[in-house]
Amino acid sequence: MERISSLSWKTAVLAALAGVGIGAGVGLILNANIGSDTVTVFQDGLHCQLHISYGQASRLYNLVLIAAAFLTARNYFGSGTVISALVTGFAIDGTVVLTGGLIAGISLPGRLLVFLIGQTVYAFSLAMLIRCQLGMNGLDSLLHAAQARLGISYSILRWGADLALTVLGCLAGGIAGVGTVISIVTTGPLIHRFQRGRRTQPC
Repeated sequence: MERISSLSWKTAVLAALAGVGIGAGVGLILNANIGSDTVTVFQDGLHCQLHISYGQASRLYNLVLIAAAFLTARNYFGSGTVISALVTGFAIDGTVVLTGGLIAGISLPGRLLVFLIGQTVYAFSLAMLIRCQLGMNGLDSLLHAAQARLGISYSILRWGADLALTVLGCLAGGIAGVGTVISIVTTGPLIHRFQRGRRTQPC
């Protein structure tokens, strides 16, 4: 396991920037309206069922997972995980509001381009957390802890979590579509590409 950086002003700033990037990416993905990544599909379902904003749904989801990770997998996340999670929800709501009018009514190719931009920003920001050793997100913390305890590979655990999140999100009213498939296929490779190099020292 890679060493997680201790909290400092630089860690806090980088974590906040990563949170803004994650939220901005998710906001663009939501406004593209061609299907979201698996976590956002689930959060979209919370948004529909609880009649709360996308950002509030994100904060609720992250709060539950961070609490669970703190109790069962605290070695796998850091202070940056909490900071980025707190910022992400506000960034989602801000991006949805600021870009909604610009994206509404554009053609399918245009919405696909918006989705791809959002997906790239989302993956880059997740890679920033990993590359700067700021801590994993709540879900990955739980999955890595389960891998260590159960001996089940991360890939299988992640596939199961993605499937469960997508199914539950769709049942709750979340939107899945071609974007969901694109996200499943591209998120991992994009994160891997963005985090390559200069990983031996914290940012």
